Amino acid sequence: MIHFPELESLGLRVAAMTERCDGDCRTAGPGSPRDACCGVLGVPPESLVCGRQVHGVTIAVAGEEARGRGAPGHETALPATDGLLTALPGLPLAVFVADCVPVFLFAPEAGAAGLVHAGRQGTRANIVGRAVRLLVERLGAAPGGVHAFIGPSAGPGRYEVSETLAADWEEAGLPCRGRLLDLWEANRRQLCAAGVPDHQIHLAGICTIEDGRFFSYRRGDQTSRNMALLMI
Repeated sequence: MIHFPELESLGLRVAAMTERCDGDCRTAGPGSPRDACCGVLGVPPESLVCGRQVHGVTIAVAGEEARGRGAPGHETALPATDGLLTALPGLPLAVFVADCVPVFLFAPEAGAAGLVHAGRQGTRANIVGRAVRLLVERLGAAPGGVHAFIGPSAGPGRYEVSETLAADWEEAGLPCRGRLLDLWEANRRQLCAAGVPDHQIHLAGICTIEDGRFFSYRRGDQTSRNMALLMI
């Protein structure tokens, strides 16, 4: 498991992501890797808030009423949700990834934070820009006060798609080199366009396709997932 001091040093209690050695965090329950990892982080696993990820752009603002949604399993997760925001201390948010980009957001002055699942489709639809706007509109953050962290995910040197998908990506003005898409730079640009200062956007720079420490869909991990977890 790795922590992201770029955000934890600003006041987040938890900004972390599990690794392959921590086990598959897709499933929950007593004795599961997910529950074990929550225990290590000091997070009650029964309090986790999870979305049923569909590579969409729906973002939920989670309060006490959402506590535990998705904690016991996929069937109780917030439906069709790929982004989670909260201003409630002690409410843990989680997304599950295996090459898609986990984007952590934190606005210390507003006491608000978020976690976004930004795969190719979500990035194409600017899910991080939507998340920043909701932080501002719903939780009182100022764009210039938002700090972001782009977590371990498919890197620009390895994320190859079809010519059709690459052409669509390029037509949308998103960065690519031939058939290689740059999810990291795309999300950075979208964060900047939403008003997040560039010097407050941090990049893990770890490609999950190359780095064997993480589950990777492109390397054959069809169902296993890393868990990205955030808590104020």
